[in-house]
Amino acid sequence: MDLQTDKSLPVHTALLVDDEEEICLLLCNMLRRMGIVCHVAHSLQEGRKALGSGEYDAVFLDVNLPDGLGYEMIPDIKEVLPNARLIAISAMDNERPRALEAGADIFVPKPFNRDTMFASIRKLGFIS
Repeated sequence: MDLQTDKSLPVHTALLVDDEEEICLLLCNMLRRMGIVCHVAHSLQEGRKALGSGEYDAVFLDVNLPDGLGYEMIPDIKEVLPNARLIAISAMDNERPRALEAGADIFVPKPFNRDTMFASIRKLGFIS
């Protein structure tokens, strides 16, 4: 089913906080094909600003950002968007335990492909 053409389905919105433009393009294109509106921030500062200006159903959060660790933003996300799904992403798989302990719902290692990403976020009920 193409979510973009079925207007009876709810529109999901995601915030992607990642400093790698290629990852942003890849993930946003994947999400848009599923009918999910994607907003991008390239730093913790931009991510915090985006939190204050939008409602998001999910936040994809890179662990290592130029201005700090993605973990630092998790309390802000949980406070502002208590029902949003939080997906931590990182090229370092050893970050998984720390990301989950900090409050991420799931952890997806980079590099990821479409099937890996969608399988992970399906577990959260964000997409069917």
